[in-house]
Amino acid sequence: MADETPDEYFADLISNVSHANGVFRLTFAQQDVGTDVRPVVKVMIPANQLQGMMRSIASAANEIREKVQAQMDGTIGEPAATPKKPKTKAKAKPKPKK
Repeated sequence: MADETPDEYFADLISNVSHANGVFRLTFAQQDVGTDVRPVVKVMIPANQLQGMMRSIASAANEIREKVQAQMDGTIGEPAATPKKPKTKAKAKPKPKK
């Protein structure tokens, strides 16, 4: 049990997603020569777990993006600044005609 590492696969796209019997099946693939796609591995995820897994992946990707951006900006150790949205003035409602 000690030092057991999971199998590793390289995939650069998802070639198929299907759902049956409460399970999502995601086929990960590699772009092969030309337009050919070669399936690499199929991952099966219970439907009730998919949203949490996707949220975890998105959160990790954002955290990594922020760290990379901070390194590129030379502000290692500080979170990347979030751009502020410009303020927009609310349009006045026209006065009703008498």
